Amino acid sequence: MAIDPTLRDALSAVTPASLARALTRADVKAFSPLGLTARGGTAIGTAYTLRMIPARDDAAGDIAAAIDAVPEGSVVVIDAAGTGFTLPFGAILAARLVRRGAVGLITDAALPEEIGLPHGSAPPGGSGVLALVGTQQPVACAGAAIHPGDIVVCSDAGIIALPAGIAERIALEAVEQQRLDLWIQREVERGESLASLLPPDAAALARFQAETKPA
Repeated sequence: MAIDPTLRDALSAVTPASLARALTRADVKAFSPLGLTARGGTAIGTAYTLRMIPARDDAAGDIAAAIDAVPEGSVVVIDAAGTGFTLPFGAILAARLVRRGAVGLITDAALPEEIGLPHGSAPPGGSGVLALVGTQQPVACAGAAIHPGDIVVCSDAGIIALPAGIAERIALEAVEQQRLDLWIQREVERGESLASLLPPDAAALARFQAETKPA
């Protein structure tokens, strides 16, 4: 599902830290994968989930077919059961995802150093083979609960998954919080005391609103 351009612009304008604060205020938990290394730039897209477990001798799902079903604009989230195993054919699968129009890849599997799209991955954790056992299901990826259709923001500064139903509200709150943070920083640089600014009291908030409202 395509992301509304206004929502995309708002998410592009804020930091993962600002989104995390807004989600925490909304009492959302387990929204950020832990211990993953993010690199390759920024990706914003809807979550398409795959679930993988250590392979036995059983027949496994068709990972090629699953990759070929990924919609354009997706951030693919692969739950590798926290193994840190290397994703099978990682660079090849990533190349196919790029051709499919995917914008990012998040996984608690290990990946090759460069895969050609923004990604977050785990350091290698052991030798083993992964098998696909599910697609488009809620997954646990590095401690985060990610559902199909969540709005995922992946950047070098962090990875955040926003429930789709509240993504717009959270993004707008994060934009406003970032505006307030910038104003507070300017006030401190002008010599104002932190006593009325952290957190801002009613008078400080009134000044913020008066000084930053559109002309």
